[in-house]
Amino acid sequence: MANLGGDFGIVGNEAVSSTGKGETYGLEWFAQQKLTKNMYFTTSYTLFWSSFSGQNGEFIRSSWDTRHLVAILMGYKFSRNWELGIRWRFQGGTPYTPFDLERSRINYAVEGRGTLDYNQLNSDQLPNFNQLDLRLDKKWNFKRITFDLFLDLQNVLVRANPSFPNYTFKRTADNSAFETTDGAALRPDGANAFLYYLKTLMQICCQQ
Repeated sequence: MANLGGDFGIVGNEAVSSTGKGETYGLEWFAQQKLTKNMYFTTSYTLFWSSFSGQNGEFIRSSWDTRHLVAILMGYKFSRNWELGIRWRFQGGTPYTPFDLERSRINYAVEGRGTLDYNQLNSDQLPNFNQLDLRLDKKWNFKRITFDLFLDLQNVLVRANPSFPNYTFKRTADNSAFETTDGAALRPDGANAFLYYLKTLMQICCQQ
C-alpha cells in the first residue's frame, strides 16, 4: 500500500495482511564552500535503492526508487552589491505500473480510468527530470534597512516535469461524447472506442 505513491487510496474495504518486507540503502556525498573569493556553493549527490516484497518474497522496485538525486547551489557576489545565484536539481525516473490495455478497455466506460497491470508492478519508469533556476540580486544598504531587488527565473531550460501516463478514450471535437469506430454510441465494453494512451510529457499515442 505504501507503493501507491502520491495517489489517492482507500483503506478498510478489503482484507489486508502485513506479509511484505521492504529495504532501502544507499550513500550520499556532500560538499560545501562558504563564501571565498566572492563565490560559495553547496552540492550533494544521493545514490539509493528502495525495494519491497510481496507474498512470494521477491523484491521489486518501490514507487520511491528514483535511484539518483543531485542538488547544486552556487552563488557569486559582484561589486556594488550585485549577486548571481544558480540552482540545479536532478532526479532519476520514478517507477510506475503500466496499464492492462484489455482490461482498461473493458472497464473504462464504468470506472473512467485505466486498469493497472499489477503483474508488471513498477516495471516501467518515467524519464529523468532536471531543473535550472537563476536569480539576480541587487542590494542597497541604508542605515536601518536594506533594500533587495531581485529577478528570479525558474526552470530556464523549460524542462517538462514527467508525469504518470493516463489512459482514456478519444472524444468528439466538441467534447460532448466519445468518438467511435462505427459512429454509434460507446459500447459498455469499449469495443468500438478509439483507445488513447497519454504518455509522459504530453506525447500521445493512439491505437484503433
